[in-house]
Amino acid sequence: MKTLSKTVLLILFSTCIITCKKGAEDPSGDDKGSGKEITIGNGGTVDNTLHMAFKTPDWERKIDCTHLDLDPIGLNDSTSYVSATSASTNETFYFSFPRDSSAMVRSSNIKKYDITRVGANKKPFEFSQTLPINAGSTTKLVSLAGSATDSYNEVLEIKYTGVKGNYAQFQIKCRYSMNMQETLNESNKKLVTGTFHFKVKAKRM
Repeated sequence: MKTLSKTVLLILFSTCIITCKKGAEDPSGDDKGSGKEITIGNGGTVDNTLHMAFKTPDWERKIDCTHLDLDPIGLNDSTSYVSATSASTNETFYFSFPRDSSAMVRSSNIKKYDITRVGANKKPFEFSQTLPINAGSTTKLVSLAGSATDSYNEVLEIKYTGVKGNYAQFQIKCRYSMNMQETLNESNKKLVTGTFHFKVKAKRM
C-alpha cells in the first residue's frame, strides 16, 4: 500500500511539473520561459496608452488604439506588417516587423530604422503613413523614404505579453519623424513627428 501511495504521489508531482512548463511559454514557442512578460528597451517618453499620434505644422491628433487587434500580413520570408486607417482622422499607417516571434525581443532591435514611401515597407520596423493635410481635407500628405536626423522610426520598447493561438503577442513603443509631401503639390513638404504604441502578433515558428 505504501508503494502504491508513493507511485500515485510521483504521478501527481510529474503532472504538476508538466502543467507548469506548459504555462511558461516564451516568444519562440519553446516551453522554457519564465511565464512572465519580457521587455527590452525603456519606452522613452512614449506613454503607456495604446495609441497612434501625429503632429504636423497644421494639426495634430492622438488616436486611441486600445481595441486595435490586427493579424499580421506576410510581406516576405522575414517580415510581416500591419496597416489600419483611423475613421476619425483618415490617417493610414503601415508598420513592419519580424515575422518570426523569436526575432522580436532581441536587444539589438532597440534603435532607429528607415521611413519608407507610404506602403513601401520591406524590412522589419520600417514605418510609413498618409494623412490629410488638414483635419477633414481630402488632400493628402504621404511619407517620403528617408533615413536621417529628421527621418526615422525609433523603436524604444518591445514587450512580450503572451500567446494567442499560433502567435506570440507584443506591444511596441516607437517615436518617429518623417518628411511628407502633398500628393497634388510635390513642392509642398512638411515635417511630421509622432509616437505610437500598439499590439502586434508574430508567428511562433
